[in-house]
Amino acid sequence: MTLNAVNLNHTFSNASNQSVKSVSQTQNDFAKMFKDALGSVNDAQQSTNQLVSEVASGNSDMDLHNVMIAMQKSNVLLKTTVQVRDRVVEAYQEVMRMQV
Repeated sequence: MTLNAVNLNHTFSNASNQSVKSVSQTQNDFAKMFKDALGSVNDAQQSTNQLVSEVASGNSDMDLHNVMIAMQKSNVLLKTTVQVRDRVVEAYQEVMRMQV
């Protein structure tokens, strides 16, 4: 009986360590994904701003139609990012309101 209890404690200890590692791994993966998404939105905004200034100065062969499409894509990306941020803040506030 004592041997089974020792094995059981060892099993739970290993499972606990694995779950802590997986939570840490998940946090790092989420942080990396979020950072990459923000970088993507930033890159889209910067490239759109560059296109707009090139077209405005007359240094670009791009037509206004394609520039407007790029501007709308950047706008949608930014609005989506703001919505995700709002949802994350809302979820955080909900967790903070929970009774322990």
